[in-house]
Amino acid sequence: MAVSEIGHSAGAPEQVDLDRCVHCGLCLNSCPTYRELGVEMDSPRGRLYQMNMVASGAAQITPSYVSHIELCLACRGCETACPSGVLYGKIVEAARAQIEANVQRPLLVRWLRRLVFGYFLESKRGLAFAGTLLFLYEILGIRKLVRSSGFLKLFGKLAAIEPLAPAAETPFFFRHFGTTFPAEGERRHRVAFLAGCIANISFARLNEATVRVLQKNFCEVVVPAGQTCCGALHVHAGCREDARRLARRNIDAILTGDFDAILTNAAGCGSTLKEYHELLHDDPKYAERARRFSRLMKDASEFLA
Repeated sequence: MAVSEIGHSAGAPEQVDLDRCVHCGLCLNSCPTYRELGVEMDSPRGRLYQMNMVASGAAQITPSYVSHIELCLACRGCETACPSGVLYGKIVEAARAQIEANVQRPLLVRWLRRLVFGYFLESKRGLAFAGTLLFLYEILGIRKLVRSSGFLKLFGKLAAIEPLAPAAETPFFFRHFGTTFPAEGERRHRVAFLAGCIANISFARLNEATVRVLQKNFCEVVVPAGQTCCGALHVHAGCREDARRLARRNIDAILTGDFDAILTNAAGCGSTLKEYHELLHDDPKYAERARRFSRLMKDASEFLA
């Protein structure tokens, strides 16, 4: 991993946001990486200290710094524990964008990131292809064979991580894209449903159940055909320009539909979708539209409540 001279303006955290941290440590018990590792530099407070050092020029972006920042899960659990209102999610995403602008990753890593972020997550066809392979991997018994053989132990912690992977659910939810589901009874609301990306494969039945619940609550549910990945994983990985491109596509596909609300059932997607106005605040063409989109954006359970 090669590190270039730091470009502080390249998506760097803003000093006004960094200065809100008073280093009280109330965030520590809310941080899964700190609870697991017990390392100060892998806590929100420790990471903010490192970001401050880089922002002031007292430290450089080193492989050690990159490791500590990228080990963060970006779960944002620390935000609810923080008495100073530190916008940690916004800050760590900016730090990762700065890393992405200044770090030359190995060729294989760059290729894999481009394959995942630039193709599979953005392409219905690519996701469907990957989902089909996963489905065959399961029903043909290959998954059981690989697990029992101990082959995965050759790849470090992969044997422990692989069981966490969700199964593929066929038929995939992609078949409902472009469909309008009528309300049961009198229509009281017209809503757009964002189905996510991986959720269309691994949580297809959950998406269908969400639509049914909305219908029973007098909602006409539209699944926009032009929707794409929300960009959350891109933002978390520091690929902010890719995330902005996806945000524009979703805004174009959905905002003209005269909806009472735009809904998702995935909290990770929702956290980014609700912040499109921050992601595009410097875009003269999309800034106002992004604010309108964010105002309409709600979790499905939030809207029902």
